[in-house]
Amino acid sequence: MKPKECVLAAFENKVPERVPAIIYGGGVWTMTHTGNTFDGLIGKPKEMAEMVVKVNEEINSDMVYVGSGYNNVHLQAFGGTIKYRPVGAPDLEEPLIQSEEALERFRETYPDIPGQLAKDPVVQTIWEAAQLVQEKIGSDYLVSATAWGPFSLAAQMYGVELMMQDMFKKAALVNSVIEIAADIVYYFYEPMIKNGSIQATAIADATASGDLISPRMFKKFAVPWLKSFHDRIAALNCGRFLHICGDTTKSLDFMPDTGAQCIALDMKVDLAEAKAKIGDKMCIGGNTPPVFVLNNGTKEDCVRSAKECIEKAGANGGYVLLPGCDIPPSVSVENIDAYLSTGRNTKY
Repeated sequence: MKPKECVLAAFENKVPERVPAIIYGGGVWTMTHTGNTFDGLIGKPKEMAEMVVKVNEEINSDMVYVGSGYNNVHLQAFGGTIKYRPVGAPDLEEPLIQSEEALERFRETYPDIPGQLAKDPVVQTIWEAAQLVQEKIGSDYLVSATAWGPFSLAAQMYGVELMMQDMFKKAALVNSVIEIAADIVYYFYEPMIKNGSIQATAIADATASGDLISPRMFKKFAVPWLKSFHDRIAALNCGRFLHICGDTTKSLDFMPDTGAQCIALDMKVDLAEAKAKIGDKMCIGGNTPPVFVLNNGTKEDCVRSAKECIEKAGANGGYVLLPGCDIPPSVSVENIDAYLSTGRNTKY
């Protein structure tokens, strides 16, 4: 089986011929490793594509991501001011919607979300780069692109702390902002799926973490919009990959309801428990500590952790080996290779 076939088989909760092995995101790591910057690649889709392809020639991740780390920049198309940093992903400087009045102004100013995204130079760069990556390596590797999940993008638009409060005080307003965010995420992906540039979405709903919201709030505010988004993606016959940071143990039972095919779990979640609870319903991914092991450990530590993860969750397929979250910019290629090759060399 080709690398992408292994991943897609796992996404369908089947047994591939070997354990799929991927990193998640890796945008900041890739920029640091290649000496590029997020703002320096805007308007340069060929250079962005070449960077993605070159890096994967080194690490051989079964799944690759175009535009990883630009998640906040999608809001530039809707009046967001973006701050670029020497190291690290770009930030949104100020929230966009924090009141009913601001919501109405947003709707009046941006009635055409797909058209607005299509005019943005960052989005254009990612779309074009994804096509180039697909043409170069898409026959073998699963090409994707990253974005925030609806809840997390809404939290950026609203302001995380205020949204946490207003989930109790102004639930209707919060839901309206999440609805807009879900549309932005969907229409970022739709053109790439329809023209064959990507074969899977890869969203991170970090703010929906169990470290930030309760299972009840997760079920009420995050799950419905994840389900709505993933249902629209499924209608396009595209793979659906979801990562949520932090300890989501108490929300595991809700993960199949998100419509994702695979849930990538943070290091705080016990893979064996996750496999037992939901492994018959969806693919499980994870979850080696990206800092304590991949960054700070030896190659032997990386191999040992990979084997432990596979032992906990790899039985009967429906599993993807990957770090518990995005990797730090200082992780060595040697450690990444030791980790991923352990998965690639483990056959069922």
